[in-house]
Amino acid sequence: MLVTPIAVAQRAADQAAPKPATPEQAEKERAGSAAEEGRMRSEIDRSVDAIRTFSAERRAEALANARRGAEELDRQIQRLDAQLARDRERMGQSARTRAEATMADLRQRRNTLAEWYGGLRHAAAASWSEVRSGFVKSYHDLAATLGKARDELKQQGAPAQDGRQQAEEQQDRPDTP
Repeated sequence: MLVTPIAVAQRAADQAAPKPATPEQAEKERAGSAAEEGRMRSEIDRSVDAIRTFSAERRAEALANARRGAEELDRQIQRLDAQLARDRERMGQSARTRAEATMADLRQRRNTLAEWYGGLRHAAAASWSEVRSGFVKSYHDLAATLGKARDELKQQGAPAQDGRQQAEEQQDRPDTP
């Protein structure tokens, strides 16, 4: 997996972050960080989409936006990989195999994105449009795959927790027709 200095710094910050005292506090922190991550993701997506309109003369701006987008995806992939490592023991063999295949697919797509980024850096004015479109498409493919991988991991880790919660909720609810 490609590891950027930003990803290393994020990992260090994640490890140094104090642990919440109660499950309620942990849930509030997750909700807040998920909302912040969603806002950041939207901002990065807009920056990458803006690359579509940049001419070859605006290459430096396009490269900066592309780099920020790739670094954000790297951070998300790193967090997903760390979550997978934490949850690996709770997963069945088939779930682990699927998760590992998904991570391999993410790495391959990230490498493709890196190739398009290299193309952006070195593209001649005549090929700029094609390379620019290829990068944006590759970015969105990777982002979509990453979103699916996050959802899959949530589903794979959910049965142990959600099963208990559903049973407790059903005990608390009156019978309805």
